[in-house]
Amino acid sequence: MKTSRYETNVFSQPRLVGAVLSAPLPSWMRPPKGRRVFLVGLGTNHHAARIAAWHWRQAGLDAEAWHSFDFTLQPPRLRRGDLAVFLSHRGSKSFTLQAETLARRAGIETAILTGAASPWKTTPRRVETGPMEDIGAFTQSFTTTMAWLMRWAGASALLAPFRRMDASLRWGPRFPSVRPDTDLVLIGDGPREWVAREAALKLQEAAYLRARAFGLEEFLHGPRISVGVGSVVVGFSSRRQPRWKAVRRYLATIETAFTEAAGEDWLAQVLWAQRFTLECCRRLNIDPDLLRADDPRYRRAREALEL
Repeated sequence: MKTSRYETNVFSQPRLVGAVLSAPLPSWMRPPKGRRVFLVGLGTNHHAARIAAWHWRQAGLDAEAWHSFDFTLQPPRLRRGDLAVFLSHRGSKSFTLQAETLARRAGIETAILTGAASPWKTTPRRVETGPMEDIGAFTQSFTTTMAWLMRWAGASALLAPFRRMDASLRWGPRFPSVRPDTDLVLIGDGPREWVAREAALKLQEAAYLRARAFGLEEFLHGPRISVGVGSVVVGFSSRRQPRWKAVRRYLATIETAFTEAAGEDWLAQVLWAQRFTLECCRRLNIDPDLLRADDPRYRRAREALEL
């Protein structure tokens, strides 16, 4: 099978992130200490917002993540001094753009992170995170956006995962075997819940797998009952979180396959998930660049869909 654009994009990430880390920081991009910050996005960018908000709070900032659709339906009570940061790679997702307009009209400061040559230019506080993705399964835009967000937080420790990306692309457990009908369940604790959700999204859109994702404690309170014969469970775990003992014990008791990508480096876990998606595509003979665009039914349905 020829090298896919998806594969090329996955392995180009260390170079692109290196460019982000060496780029000059805009003068307005100072750590927003003492301010409420809302990080807003859809899809992969929502996962980025969730992971970033977790780490910004760890760095002492008052940050929370919002889904763009929710922000437009029932926004938070915005007040003077707030900052809202909107993430949209192509600068064309209607609800993210609507959310930014709503925040700006409410009189608060907004900033946008978007892709190179994006048409989205509604505020002077704007960063082009990296080159425009050439396929629909986003990888490099996620990591470059995250690199900008972690730089913005002003805590050097948050940048450590980005400085070892070359090694991280070789890290991780052996990929589990999957079939087209595998029930693939992904679990994560803390910010790794959003690693699991990002992994599920890539597996769904690029490999067409029925992947579902849960937070660790959420999984234990109900969804655990749904796994069994035909299930493969993947855990994005922290060795510091003792609740994983309950997951391991439960899955061993019901004799369900469990692969654990354990570690404290959330970015290495994301990269492992991207490579797992690539391996699933190879095994199932699926082109990860297509997103079913070769099927006329899906192509017609996508053309009629407004996002």
